[in-house]
Amino acid sequence: MRKILTGLALTLASAATAWAAPDAAEQAQYDSFVEAAGASNGAARACGASEPDLAEHQANSRKNLLKYAQEYDFSAAGYDAQFEKGQAQGKTMMEDMKRSGVDGCRGVLGSFQNERVMGYADMKNALAEVSDGLPGEQAQ
Repeated sequence: MRKILTGLALTLASAATAWAAPDAAEQAQYDSFVEAAGASNGAARACGASEPDLAEHQANSRKNLLKYAQEYDFSAAGYDAQFEKGQAQGKTMMEDMKRSGVDGCRGVLGSFQNERVMGYADMKNALAEVSDGLPGEQAQ
């Protein structure tokens, strides 16, 4: 009887873990948040942000987004590559804007400076706002 109950408990624990794991769409959304953080960093670099500010932004984004991944059971295995991809996209976007005569640096640098020092709770609230809730919540 004890073996049956132990087996049942292990089976239920495994099922609960599987139910709690994020689905592919939620994982893709997390990955896009990482790329967006990188894009903000790359765009700020193209607009002349200082190296210390860029490093602080990158470290703060990493700290917050890895904590978010841990809290919601997302895989962060590709974090660095996704952030770097975003950096390249942000840089290209700003260069394209400048070539077309649009200077978006003021807005980019304002957002960047805010993100550079943003705490985890504020970041989490911002992500919930842009994604209609936190992972596992029903959209309202």
